[in-house]
Amino acid sequence: MPMWLRITLLLAVLGWSIYAAIRRERTVQRRLVREARGSVGRALAVISGYYLALVAVVALSGLGGALAHRAGLPTLTILLLVAGLAVTAPFLWVFAPSGEHGGAATPFRDLRRLGARAGVARALAYPAIAYHFLLLVPAQSAAAIAVIVVE
Repeated sequence: MPMWLRITLLLAVLGWSIYAAIRRERTVQRRLVREARGSVGRALAVISGYYLALVAVVALSGLGGALAHRAGLPTLTILLLVAGLAVTAPFLWVFAPSGEHGGAATPFRDLRRLGARAGVARALAYPAIAYHFLLLVPAQSAAAIAVIVVE
């Protein structure tokens, strides 16, 4: 697969992720708040499971890509990696700060506006930032680099 097509696919995933995130952000946040059911401990479990599931999707697409690469199918390898990115990339933006309420808004404030108690909002928003940078971004970055490097 030519390099220009790989870059185009990655840019398409980026565009898709922003579009999908804008459309689904509130829905995902509402679902997380609802699943927490007012419990801080449950909120921590929910957000941990949420990010582990996203990383698992990227890991499974990477495993599929590795098997396809081992079988000598570089195009399938790239498509599997891009599919994993396309599924998980919109969730990169779910806890991004939004300024839609007349000023800077943090994910904590967004969750509070959706009805979460302060403790639950903290338990969802603050670990999400850590999981975002420690789990999801490295996994997705590795998949994106693999799309470029695969021969």
